[in-house]
Order: sequence, then C-alpha cells, then structure tokens
Amino acid sequence: MINKIVSSLILITGILGLFFVSCAPERREEATDLLTDTMIAEDMEMTDENVGEMISGVPNPVEMSVLLQRSDVVYSQDLLNPDGNINNYNTNFKRALNLGVYGTDLVYMNIYDRTVTTLSYLRNVQELADDLRIGQFFDYETLNRLSESSRNVDSVLYITNRGFDNMTRYLIDQGRSSIAVLIAYGTWIESLYIAANIRTMPPNKERIHQRIGEQKIVLDNILLLLNNYRNDPNFNDLFNDLMDLKEEFDKVSISYVYEEPETKVVDGNLVVVDKSRSEVNINQEIVDGIADQVNYIRNKIID
Repeated sequence: MINKIVSSLILITGILGLFFVSCAPERREEATDLLTDTMIAEDMEMTDENVGEMISGVPNPVEMSVLLQRSDVVYSQDLLNPDGNINNYNTNFKRALNLGVYGTDLVYMNIYDRTVTTLSYLRNVQELADDLRIGQFFDYETLNRLSESSRNVDSVLYITNRGFDNMTRYLIDQGRSSIAVLIAYGTWIESLYIAANIRTMPPNKERIHQRIGEQKIVLDNILLLLNNYRNDPNFNDLFNDLMDLKEEFDKVSISYVYEEPETKVVDGNLVVVDKSRSEVNINQEIVDGIADQVNYIRNKIID
C-alpha cells in the first residue's frame, strides 16, 4: 500500500497550479482537438464520481520527490523536460500531458529548493493551463507575490491545492474529464521517470526501488481510466504503451503481511494501530526493464 505523506507537504498536490503571472511574448496557435468526453463508448463509461475518485488516487509527485531528497539523491536538472519544448505542444492532448510533466518538474525543483531555475517552468505551466482554459482557478497575482520567498511555501501550496481541486471538478462537470486524466497521466509518468533514472546508492537505493515497485497498483488504476477513452486513437496509443509497461510491472510481486494490531492510549483514548504491511519484491533487473519502457513513453509525451 502506498504511504501518504502527511503535513503541509501533501498540499503540493496542487503544484500544477503554481503559475507565474507574466505572459509570453506571443501565443501559440489554437488547438483544433476538442477533447470532450463524447468519445467514450456507452459500454465503457464510468460515472463522473468514479473518474474523480480514480484521479485523486494517482500519487502526487511530492511523495517521490521527498523520498529522493531524504535519500540524499543528488538533484539533476538534466532529467527535466527542457522548458523550450513547450513550443512543440500545439494540441490540447499534448498540452494536457505536458501540464502534468512540467507540474511534476516544478515539484521536483521546489522540493530541492531550486527556486532560481523555476521561472521558465512556472511560465510554461501558466501558458499550458491558460491554453486549456483552466487557468481561471488560480490566483496568479497572489501566487506570484508569495512565490518570491520560500518562506511562503505553505501558503502557496494551500492556494494551488485548492485551485487544482476546483480545476478537476470543473473539467469533469464540463464533460472534459479526459483532460484531467491526461494531466494525471503526465504527472505519474514524469514522477516514475525521474525515480527510475536518478543515480542511487545503497541502502537508499532499495527504498527507492520499493517505491517504484509500489506503482504496480497505481498502473492498474490508470489503465482503467484510459480504457474509458479508448475510442480516441490518442488515448488508445497511451493505453497500449501502458500495457507494455504492465508486462514489466508484472515481474514485481507485492504481498500483504498481516501482523496483530497494537492498542495504545493516546490523549485518554484507546487507539488501534494497524501494523500490517505490504512487501514489494523487486530487483535491479526489473527496475531496468521498467525504466526502459517508462523512458520510451515519456519521450513520446515530451517530443
């Protein structure tokens, strides 16, 4: 089971909305693909509630980024999607995917306190969100003012988390849940790409490999989401790529180890502590196979 990181860091789920207020000198061409939910076949259709719940179940990128930082993994700018690639994204399909990618890169940079290098990435995230007509859910002026200092990070994360939640609900209500799915897909792939390609050393190497192996469960849920939109050839392509990735993840075994729960008194109340856990069986060869397929998928996304 994937552990959730508590405290204010969890608010970084909404880092995708951490947008810079300045505008680019010129706008890219308007996308022609509408990306509404009309492509969903009746026999595949999930309810809006199902889609929203499954999207919220995709791990936010802070979890992996925090793990890497706490494991003393050296920051690598070379792993990020070059900021100049934004000029290649002239369809809503590519913009939604790369909104997830650039948002994850922002998380990675902010966790490592690389605030000086975030400027162009903030601008890219803003432009992509505006192009997708979902930038209205974020207070750009306030975010720009607060983001000038790392001391305001909690406030920034609260505002952006709220904006991201509103954005997802809006997309689903407007029959555009496919865009929310693409953003989540791009976020997850980029997080997995970074984790699978950083240089690790024992013993923290094993911790990171365990977290990669845990993504087997997430992959199954994302496949269910994508299957909902497979009438669209682009989504079908993403689905098929993930099926190839699934072949690598099928080599990972996850077992549930039951242990007797512990009871203790906290603040005068009796609390039951679940001590059961999941064990992930994964090795370097499996990680290398996962990395190869993830790299292939990610390079298609950012191309």
